[in-house]
Amino acid sequence: MDASFAVLAALALSPAHPYALLDHLSALGLPVSRSALYRAVDALERDGLVTVQVETGETGHRRKRLELTDAGRERLAAAALGALRREPVDGPAFALALAAGDAIDAPGRGEVLRQRMAAAARRLTALERGLRGGAAGPRAALEEREAAHLRADLAWLQGQLRRAG
Repeated sequence: MDASFAVLAALALSPAHPYALLDHLSALGLPVSRSALYRAVDALERDGLVTVQVETGETGHRRKRLELTDAGRERLAAAALGALRREPVDGPAFALALAAGDAIDAPGRGEVLRQRMAAAARRLTALERGLRGGAAGPRAALEEREAAHLRADLAWLQGQLRRAG
């Protein structure tokens, strides 16, 4: 996963200081190193996608507060749709893309979720046909597990679509 996307997506949820972003992304299970985060922040600032305001804390230390620009929101909208298309539904990058897309009201989210649902439904149908055909052994157990995951993904995606309205 691209550190720039992670930074933009996290900032869509709330302006933050880089160290807070690092904690947030780490808590989500997204492996972003401190150096990758700061390189991404510098590049995003240079490209005009985030604004940086230097604040002075109570103890006199200075820190950067980052916020998305309009150009950053546009870039994020495209990146979030890409992540929604390719990331595993149960992965942290998908969850971050979904939340960020909701936060900035990225156009096309519903269509991408419907496409993911259609693909999952097709795969589930194929698995269920094979399982009804009498598959047995370890392969059948793996297919039953995958089918259960797909059913859960479909139910969750339906809920997300209803929520997105």
